[in-house]
Amino acid sequence: MHPAKIFLIVTWAYGLGSFFIAPESTAAGVGRLLFGGMAVIHVIECAVFLPAIRRAEGGVGSHLAQVFAFGFLHLQEIGAFTKPSDPNA
Repeated sequence: MHPAKIFLIVTWAYGLGSFFIAPESTAAGVGRLLFGGMAVIHVIECAVFLPAIRRAEGGVGSHLAQVFAFGFLHLQEIGAFTKPSDPNA
C-alpha cells in the first residue's frame, strides 16, 4: 500500500477518534476540524470526478468509497486525469 494512503488512514482514524475524547481538548477540536474538512473535500472530489469514476473498470460504488477515503490518490490509480479515448477516432 502506498505510504500516502497509510497516512490518510491514520488521519481519518485520528479525526474519527477525536469524537470520542473530551470536546474541550485541543486534540478533539483539531481532529474534528480535520475530519470535517477531509469529508467535505472528498465528497466534492467524488462529485467532480464522477464521470471519470463511471468510466473506470470495476464497480462505481467501490470507486466512490475509495475516492472518499483516499481522494486524489485513488483518482490517479483509475486514470481520472488522463483524457478519455475518443471511440469515434
